[in-house]
Amino acid sequence: MKRLKQILISAIIIVSSSGCNNDFLDLKPQDAVSEANVWQDLNLIELYVNDRYNELPHGFPQWAGGLRMTGITDESYHMHEARFLDKYTQGGLTSGSLNMYYFNGFWLDAYSAIRNNNIFLENIALYSGEEVERVKQLTAEIRFLRAYFYTELISRYGGVPLIKETFSLDSNFDVPRASFEECVEFIVEELDLAIQDLPNKNEAVELEFGRITKGAAIGLKIRALLFDASPLFNISNDQSKWQLVSDACEELFNLSQYSLSTDYKGLFLNAMDPEVIFFKQFIDQYGFELVDVLSDFYFHYRGGHSIDEWRFPNGDGGWISENPRQEFIDQYETTSGVIPVLGYTGTNPNNLTPIINPNATNYNPGNPYQNRDPRLRYSVLYDGTVFKGRQLEFWNGGKDSRNTDVDFWWNGSVLGYGIRKSLDESWELNAGVASDQPWIYMRLAEFYLTYAEAQYHLNNFSTAVEYVNRVRSRTGVNMPPINASGDLLAKIKHERKIELAFEGNRWYDARRWMDAENDFAKDIVGVEVVRNPSNGSKSYRYFYFEGGTGKRSFPAYHYLWPIPIEEILKSNLEQNPGYN
Repeated sequence: MKRLKQILISAIIIVSSSGCNNDFLDLKPQDAVSEANVWQDLNLIELYVNDRYNELPHGFPQWAGGLRMTGITDESYHMHEARFLDKYTQGGLTSGSLNMYYFNGFWLDAYSAIRNNNIFLENIALYSGEEVERVKQLTAEIRFLRAYFYTELISRYGGVPLIKETFSLDSNFDVPRASFEECVEFIVEELDLAIQDLPNKNEAVELEFGRITKGAAIGLKIRALLFDASPLFNISNDQSKWQLVSDACEELFNLSQYSLSTDYKGLFLNAMDPEVIFFKQFIDQYGFELVDVLSDFYFHYRGGHSIDEWRFPNGDGGWISENPRQEFIDQYETTSGVIPVLGYTGTNPNNLTPIINPNATNYNPGNPYQNRDPRLRYSVLYDGTVFKGRQLEFWNGGKDSRNTDVDFWWNGSVLGYGIRKSLDESWELNAGVASDQPWIYMRLAEFYLTYAEAQYHLNNFSTAVEYVNRVRSRTGVNMPPINASGDLLAKIKHERKIELAFEGNRWYDARRWMDAENDFAKDIVGVEVVRNPSNGSKSYRYFYFEGGTGKRSFPAYHYLWPIPIEEILKSNLEQNPGYN
């Protein structure tokens, strides 16, 4: 309980009585709160629960966004972390810390958080006060948090040890891995218990704003069931698992607490948007905190974030660290609903020829960002788009290029793009504080598309189409509807890829679909914008990017991560296939 005592010292002052009495030998510590006292005091219990929220990872860590998942997918290239990410993107993962520096720290952080959750659940019965309903809610929040970490663990490693109680000195520390199905069953049971005692979104207001709600718990249950139903884990294609996903989605929708946003660009800055289900606030948290644990040599992250500095274009003093890949940009349809570029040909890797889709009649190769899905300009920084009141200049010699004559050129994008989603355009270089926009874990559109996927597998094609089109027809996007003809599953996957771009979902989705062997193994394509100085006209040169992690591969054993070597050496845990 040392950590708990340290947390509470700053919040609690213990006042000792003056004078002499017969209990002068009954000494109490003057700089700490006893463990027994914590579970009798509702204020201390709430402080304990609040600190558990701080253990939640978010998608705005140092350097990268999306829990560093964006840069190891087909979405983007992370030019400032290539030396750490290349082991993953080039098929060289091992269980050692040098290979998993940015990733296996999650295993340790997750089980540390789970232990703290278990401490609460084992001790909360000691509370004998009158605030029974409040304690039920706090208990439900802890159950959610424990389920959250287990859901994230199984999505990375498959079945993991289910630690439901804290260890004592005489405990058996050699706990085997539970099966994936056992883990899902436990997560769902925990969340069903939590849902009973959590408030709805419309009740979590004022001082309760930002706390876990019923919708968040149902959303997490949907995610756990979705992993269980998907091809990576549902090898026999058991349709009953898709029915469970469908039922849980309907449970969420029936709350009638959420609606699609009418401001796709702005919703990522607004935790109060009606589409947002679960999010992390950053109140008075300015910048990140790196936790250096010398004993394990992994990266541990706490605190706030500086995502604007890390993603702003270099022309505005930012690092534009994550560069969307040209092949991903090509996936944004034209306003007529057609993917405009189907690939590239050419023997010269520095000058590729795009394969134009003949059905993309309103696509102009000379102005490739015109007549495109509006989500492209809401999500991506590209040449000519307006940002902070000016047109971005990614062309060679422009303000946002890597030309050595411009300021901050060394941070210029190497692929010709940056990520716009979640950026606060009011940010200024040297403003003195970090960023404070929320990290949005869940929003309604994700679960509309999950429901569509479940309905497809249940052969309810018209319903699947309906829910995809609800997302596409939202105000401000207004993309033409899809129909059930052709490969409907491919259309659902595509919509999910575009709608949820750069939010951390793509890594999970491509793996659970078992598409990553193909999608994540494609080499990176970039664009150079060439501007004619005499008339300002532009042309576009497409090239294979060979620097850093430009060459990509994804062996089948990468679908699951290796369990940290330290855990294997000190126990009898079974390592995932393909790792030694």
